[in-house]
Amino acid sequence: MVEDDELRFKLSLEDTDSIVFEGDRFMISAKVLSALSHYKIATLFCDEYYLPSAILHPYHQSSLATKTLKAQLAVTPSYADKLWQRIIIAKIGQQREVLEILGKEAEKLKLYITQVREADKYGAEAKSAKYYWNRLFDQLVREPDSFDIRNQALNYAYALVRSLLTRDLSAAGFLPALGIWHDNKYNAFNLSDDLIEPFRPILDIGVYRILEFHPDEEVLTPQMKKELINLLDIVYIEYEKGSSSLRNVSRLYVQFFKRSVEQGDAELLSFPVFDIKKLDECL
Repeated sequence: MVEDDELRFKLSLEDTDSIVFEGDRFMISAKVLSALSHYKIATLFCDEYYLPSAILHPYHQSSLATKTLKAQLAVTPSYADKLWQRIIIAKIGQQREVLEILGKEAEKLKLYITQVREADKYGAEAKSAKYYWNRLFDQLVREPDSFDIRNQALNYAYALVRSLLTRDLSAAGFLPALGIWHDNKYNAFNLSDDLIEPFRPILDIGVYRILEFHPDEEVLTPQMKKELINLLDIVYIEYEKGSSSLRNVSRLYVQFFKRSVEQGDAELLSFPVFDIKKLDECL
């Protein structure tokens, strides 16, 4: 049961895929939290500034969790280095696509793609990130706690997909804290942060378009957050010879990652790309 001063309605958890709790003006019982976990609902909590602050991570995982976890623990350095190389190449390729679609100079990203080696030992990702952000937005400094509306929108969109990936990884039997590349002992979602990288430019173009519709806003409005959440369900992603939404691609992507890990072959993981025409038709 969901209710406020003016409205009361029932929500079917069986038919719910994700929920975002915003601000500090809501109350939720332990029973409801347990139910959200039971139904493996991707649940994101935002703080008093409406910035993402926590994810509900279900304890119950796949019935094949032991098999998958053993494969995850057995990942070799050579596999991890190769997979990270492929992830970064995919990410930079999509960054280039974003800049070219927006009519911005992107030539140097072609060079950075050729410089990506296993484990990205020459730092091509960092070079491309600096180049990319300096051209995507004027005078934007990427900071987690920035009140710049562009940063707020980007971080909000990233957090939504991060929560989906975390849910799908847990359901597939993975331990999200154990990353392939990210290795922060204070981060419970290192693996999610590994796998989200190719999705970032896909979200960037969606955020860019939404910001174009709201040129005078200085902070994220409820309407803008609704539009960002809707990015999860717009069918503008091409993956494995089909078109789908971010929500559905997240599940499929994790399944291909699972196969890749269990077979120890980094080449088995393919990466999503976006279709700008389909995105623009739906926004």
